[in-house]
Amino acid sequence: MRTLRLALLMLCAAVILPSCGGGGGEGGGGTVVPAVPTGLVATAGDAQVSIAWVATSGATAYHVKRAISAGGPYTEVAAPAGTPFIDSGLSNGTTYYYVLTAANSAGESAQSAEVSATPVSALAPPAGVIALGADRQVSLSWEAVAAATAYRVKRSDAVGGPYTLIASPTSTHYTDTGRSNGSAYHYVVSAVTAAGESADSAEVSATPSAGLPILPAEDVTKNRFGMNTWFLSDWDGGLAFADAMKQARPWQDATDWHQPVGGIDALGWPTADASTVILTGTPAQINGTYKLVFNGQADVSLMWVGGTVSNKVYDAASNTTTADVTYAANATGSVGIILKNTKRTANSAVNSGFTNMRLYRPGYPADGSAVFTTPFIAAFAKTHTVRMMDWTATNSNLVEHWADRMTPLHFSREGGRYTGPGGLVYDSSSLGVAIEHQIQLCNAAHVDCWINVPVAADDDYVRKLALALRYGTDGTNPYTSTQANPVYPPLDPSLRVYLEYANEIWNSAGGFRCFGVIQDIVAALPAGHPLLTPTEASIWFKMWRYPAYRTALISDIFRAVYGEASMMTRIRPVLMTQQGDGQATLSQAINWLDHYARSQSPARQVSDYLYGAGGSGYYNSTNEPANKADRDAYFAAGSYPPAPNVKGFGVDAVWAANFGLKRIAYEGGPSLDNYGDVDARALNADPRMQDMVVKTHDAWSQQGGDLLVYYVARGTPKWEFTPDITTLATPKYKALDQLQTQPRAAVTLGQALPGTIVATATPDYRIRTGFDYATTCAGQPCVGGNDAGEWVALPAHAAAAFNARLSVSGIAASGATIKVWVNGVQKGQVTLASGSALTTSSALDLAIPAGLVAVRLEVVSGGLNLRSVTIN
Repeated sequence: MRTLRLALLMLCAAVILPSCGGGGGEGGGGTVVPAVPTGLVATAGDAQVSIAWVATSGATAYHVKRAISAGGPYTEVAAPAGTPFIDSGLSNGTTYYYVLTAANSAGESAQSAEVSATPVSALAPPAGVIALGADRQVSLSWEAVAAATAYRVKRSDAVGGPYTLIASPTSTHYTDTGRSNGSAYHYVVSAVTAAGESADSAEVSATPSAGLPILPAEDVTKNRFGMNTWFLSDWDGGLAFADAMKQARPWQDATDWHQPVGGIDALGWPTADASTVILTGTPAQINGTYKLVFNGQADVSLMWVGGTVSNKVYDAASNTTTADVTYAANATGSVGIILKNTKRTANSAVNSGFTNMRLYRPGYPADGSAVFTTPFIAAFAKTHTVRMMDWTATNSNLVEHWADRMTPLHFSREGGRYTGPGGLVYDSSSLGVAIEHQIQLCNAAHVDCWINVPVAADDDYVRKLALALRYGTDGTNPYTSTQANPVYPPLDPSLRVYLEYANEIWNSAGGFRCFGVIQDIVAALPAGHPLLTPTEASIWFKMWRYPAYRTALISDIFRAVYGEASMMTRIRPVLMTQQGDGQATLSQAINWLDHYARSQSPARQVSDYLYGAGGSGYYNSTNEPANKADRDAYFAAGSYPPAPNVKGFGVDAVWAANFGLKRIAYEGGPSLDNYGDVDARALNADPRMQDMVVKTHDAWSQQGGDLLVYYVARGTPKWEFTPDITTLATPKYKALDQLQTQPRAAVTLGQALPGTIVATATPDYRIRTGFDYATTCAGQPCVGGNDAGEWVALPAHAAAAFNARLSVSGIAASGATIKVWVNGVQKGQVTLASGSALTTSSALDLAIPAGLVAVRLEVVSGGLNLRSVTIN
């Protein structure tokens, strides 16, 4: 054996020495220095960085070297034998720089190229994931994760997975279509940032079905706010539609811009050569190459601006012309387009017009698949609700019949002549934006949809509106059942609908036609009309009542389309009035509706017709300076939240809660009515504006406010939240971001419960029917005038729900029986013994909810001088 082993060693040395004993760059020891490592990658984690690289031939070890400055100096931190290496114990937020060398017994290579990474805290998975099953689909939504650039939605047919990645949306919602009704699906969602992917969220499940899903209640610990649209036009600055033609002006003559076009068809398309203004704005908003598409032929040129029309092609088979339109604007202004020698079809005469023209903005597909621009969607996706008042042109929209509305097929359409029942005449009106586009915007931003019903719309219009929201439309008429492929889809079933009749019907300023229309309607009401009971002589008070009457009818029409289960959850009718019950717009309307509801058979309540009520959420600085350029005075300590407006928030909240409703504001935010554009924009851009909006919103919540819909995303500087729709890093939008992440301020209005509510303690917030007066009960302040058939309501608040015992203290000369209501719910009754001494009533056990508590005492018999209500 020894002889054999020696022979083999000699053979190895003589013949194959390089491969026996390590050498030549492989194996341990080595006689050649390894090459420089390549493929170095640094990946950040939580307090760590992972370093990976391509293995280097002949290396027996690697030297990882770190620096805190680019280019070094480096300090060796480890000598691992192979890839990867995790450098732990680092500081999050600090950038670390790395190089790598490879080594063996022959020596150490030169340094690799430098890489760097910044450790970050562990990325939390998305919270608040909700899955709602609808017809052949599941709607998913979740809370935003800071710094997330995208999310990954994963689905499984089994609880706990395994999951399959199905989508990577950049927004916080996704609709998984093509699912099978009756089958359960299970989902998790992760967040993706530059630092990597988070863990998966908690699993959620949903089962699609043909019926509407039951919507979850909103989280009462979170702030709720919305945003209004502004008027759609070429100059509105919103850049709303990917197809810029949807914001163009009506057609004019092709040769003389000051003359109307030779004719238009039923959908608003020219029947002759034509021109129009398409865009008005800054060079940044205008410049670029657009894709032009229309049916027909024409010579195309640009109006009022430099640029080119290139690559124009006519396809005879489809009668379609396409071209590239490049605007090279170098100044703020308007730009347009001119089409001459037009031919509607290949066989049409010259100067016969064209149809279906689209002009897709730079960067957007030319197939219509993107309806809105990305910045426009982002501006509304930061909120919870979008109110369509200006898009509906509500203040001047006098459409009565569904057939006369604006449709998505129209280029433009004017409202016809309106003649009211009392003889009021308007020669024309506006029609606004098609309901289909309003629905599409809410779906795209995944926010609840606030619809304004035109003031003169008849019941058939309202019914078709409800059908359009539930089932979608074919572009002209709504479907009456679920469609597999609707031309224009319905509102996402995971979203809610707020319904408002008209807008600011008390506003008689120019352009607010709802006031005149309702005044005309009320003046012509026939004898026996429900609005005339109880009797009311004032035309103004009858006008204030009318929206309550019309909203009740609208509510029932939607109830017939959506079903009882959707009312006040999915469908939310609201009664909007002046802030702080100005001119008794709220009290007159809601007290009448209470009488109307009780008169129905069977008897109903206000909350059967309405979800919310109240005036605006506008406010200003308490001490608005005379010098409008003095921003320090505007934001001075103590100037906000403004006490008069805060009181208005609360007065309306007590009225709403008294009838079991939410306090809602249709519009709101800082109102710079007395400021010019320059000073208004300076105030809006001041960083202190963020604090003003946040603190006043907190005051809104403390007064019992629920949803506050701000005015307006991009519009006039007096109210806008950004002067540039592509920039949302403004103080006002930063305030919304802050409100999105911080908890809702707790209610502080009224007496804290458990406790005793003294009737005279909050006179500004004490509401009632009839009239009251100050008196005394055994020498203590009391409220008199509480007679049979009348009620008085007092505000309080509770930090948490609790079971309590209620008693009333006062004097009832002949005794009194009193019904007790809490937030619109009758809880029972108490009795007060007759006599002239201050007496405590019998006790009533009841449940007290958390938040704002409106305690209503309705005198059934007798009379009452009220001292206090004790709830312990």
